[in-house]
Amino acid sequence: MVAQIVTKGNLVGEDTLPSESYIPKAMPRRLGLFDMTMTFLMVMFFINNPVGTVGAGVATFTYWIIGALVFFAPCIIATNQLGTMFPNEGSIYNWTQKALGSFWSFFVGASFWVAGILGMVSSAGIAVTFLQGLNSTWLAEPRLQGMFIVLILIFSSILSMQQFRVVQILVNRTMLLMLSVIALLGLAALIWLVTGHPMVTSVTNVSDLAIRPSNYVLFSTVIFAYLGVNVPMTMGGEITSRKVVSQHLFRGGLLVLASYMIVTIALLVVQGPHAALQGPFSIISTIDQVFGKFVGGITCACVVAFFIVFTALLNSIFGRLLLVGAIDRRLPTWLGRLDENRVPLNAIMFQTTVAVLFAAIVFLLPYLISLGNPVNLVNELFTVSLYAHSMIWAISSLFLFLNLFVLYVRDRRGFHAQRIFPMPVLWACIIVAPLACVLAIIVTLSNSPIAQQIPTNTWGYVVGGVTVLWLVFAAIGSILANGEAAWEDQSNIV
Repeated sequence: MVAQIVTKGNLVGEDTLPSESYIPKAMPRRLGLFDMTMTFLMVMFFINNPVGTVGAGVATFTYWIIGALVFFAPCIIATNQLGTMFPNEGSIYNWTQKALGSFWSFFVGASFWVAGILGMVSSAGIAVTFLQGLNSTWLAEPRLQGMFIVLILIFSSILSMQQFRVVQILVNRTMLLMLSVIALLGLAALIWLVTGHPMVTSVTNVSDLAIRPSNYVLFSTVIFAYLGVNVPMTMGGEITSRKVVSQHLFRGGLLVLASYMIVTIALLVVQGPHAALQGPFSIISTIDQVFGKFVGGITCACVVAFFIVFTALLNSIFGRLLLVGAIDRRLPTWLGRLDENRVPLNAIMFQTTVAVLFAAIVFLLPYLISLGNPVNLVNELFTVSLYAHSMIWAISSLFLFLNLFVLYVRDRRGFHAQRIFPMPVLWACIIVAPLACVLAIIVTLSNSPIAQQIPTNTWGYVVGGVTVLWLVFAAIGSILANGEAAWEDQSNIV
């Protein structure tokens, strides 16, 4: 049984959730250290993220390091502490139940889930971007891109419906391929310099590392790149031992930081700051420039495969969030049914349908209605959706630190009994990380990435409005879900 924190005679979160006893019986504990480390890497490392930062030159290293210190490391520590205390399926949904009760657990779980759905669409979109880089005439129109995104979502859903061991093997092998791509990029930078080519990016002055108003926006880019530390722990009920929680987080965290550094170095050495203007395909261009088109083509195939498998992984992970919500009577019970392979088939089918409908609305609806240039409208809808997705994910991540604070305040003695970090470290995380997250949100709302289409003075209201609208919807859903659960409990008593 999971150790519980005692609070003045009562368990934090009061009763044990039904999913906590059901999952260990129904879902085999097969996720070991290697599995969880590869899953963590796939969730946390997007090879295209450094592209958006290299426009600032070597100052990008300053932001990656600051982001790691003020947000990434605190998220790892908070997830480690909570995951060790409560290694249950559902991660932040379960942990918030323990700290704040059923209303906030559903609210956070719903926000966390919608971020996952938008992440699936975003991942499929990145795969399409890399395919376009191979030939500019491919998938040139947004509606064709949308159709291909839908195809990727459907194909990846078929993958996620297989036995999870099959999905995990795909994740492990694909992530090893991606690590090979990262190593190849590092080798490309080394060969470029050894063969007498100059480093394209200026590193002559220490001031090149400085933070300036012109690159402030990179702070939010880096902070949002570090979101998702707790995602693999959504499968916490399937981990083989508690030691895996700490080990996969720290090993994976070091590998993620090292990977971002290597890719950034390669881009700055071979391509320079203008790689940011070229977009994600500058990753492949770096390989092309050093090793030739053939190796670049193979690299592109590996990257596309990564994002397809990642989409399937997200579908599997967030399907478990619906599963535990249904088992805990917060959602319709049919979402909590497992097939003969112990796969939450209904949950996966449901969220795939939601993701496909969202992609169809964003990429196809502008062609069916007369609201201006459909190409511009698709770009506006997709960009706003992606940034709202990051905002919602960031807000849900704040609950990692709020949960720690509440659990500590409610019962200090019980908290200390299960504490694995010194209190000064935990207090630093509780204070610093939320401040960094809030600052990243403010920076995001203050800078429009598509200023020609949505001016900066309008951008904050649009993205902020969409984010608030979802939070209101999640709050209403939480009220209804808790009302339904209470009604069912009363019915069972009667």
